[in-house]
Amino acid sequence: MAAAAGALGWDYLGLADHSKASYQANGLDDARVLRMIESIRAFNQSGASAVHVFSGIECDILPDGSLDLEESTLAALDYAVMSVHSSFSQSEEEMTARVIRAIEHPATTMLGHPTGRILLRREPYKIDLAKVIDAAIANRVIIEINANPRRLDMDWRLWRRAAERGLMCSINPDAHSTDGLGYFDAGVNIARKGWLEKEQVLNSRDCAGVLRWFSQRK
Repeated sequence: MAAAAGALGWDYLGLADHSKASYQANGLDDARVLRMIESIRAFNQSGASAVHVFSGIECDILPDGSLDLEESTLAALDYAVMSVHSSFSQSEEEMTARVIRAIEHPATTMLGHPTGRILLRREPYKIDLAKVIDAAIANRVIIEINANPRRLDMDWRLWRRAAERGLMCSINPDAHSTDGLGYFDAGVNIARKGWLEKEQVLNSRDCAGVLRWFSQRK
């Protein structure tokens, strides 16, 4: 993945496998996350690639809004994306409270695919995105543009007003293979449709700028 990112001209790449509750994706438990962090640290120190790799996780938001990994594990990562992958039938009130509880957790860097939709396959779950956006702004939590063509979430129509109020975006390819890194372009198009400026997109920064953002969030 680092070699493919380098071929695209990228200076850095964030890895974020699923956590253990996503058993269908062979999600990582705490011990495996800690081993991954050590592997990434060794890779960066080896000088094998000019691409810096950030250690992250896509951690499940459990039905009650708690998180799928220990706090000490989350604290050891460079960043953590929190996402809903289960109990999609909750009421709007329940789902909104669930996601906001995760946003308010100090380990949360980013909220992933906030409506859970899969285009032409699964409708969004019921959620009050206005309240979710307010919580993200108040807690300095990023909401992603998931550039995978099956998701394209958060929708471009919500971005202009949210960004003007201080919401930070990250354009994420949600790549499950090296080929998937190219999905990033679709996310750029969504950001443009949403009138985002580069200052409002985390990964328009250089590597030092992203590291500074992550460090200030801890």
